[in-house]
Amino acid sequence: MDLETLLRLWGATSPFAVLAITLAVQRGKAARSEIAGLETRLNRVETEIQHLPDKDVAHRLEMAIARLEGRMETMDERLKPVAAMASRVQEYMLEGSAR
Repeated sequence: MDLETLLRLWGATSPFAVLAITLAVQRGKAARSEIAGLETRLNRVETEIQHLPDKDVAHRLEMAIARLEGRMETMDERLKPVAAMASRVQEYMLEGSAR
């Protein structure tokens, strides 16, 4: 191949080569832009997750709620006699006002 043939081939193929390079560069820019957007979203999610309780805190909360449930059941049992007494007093007062 002589120089003239190479120059003709270059002249015919160079626009396609430039187009291919341009498309590759544009895709790279689009990918970088998309990655930047994903990094921003990831940072936002990480910031929000930092405020959530971890498994140790969740376990401590669960245990505290269980203790409170036990105390409420105990309080309920202790208040049953008081409720019965209040009911008897109310009946007595209603009977007294009916006379």
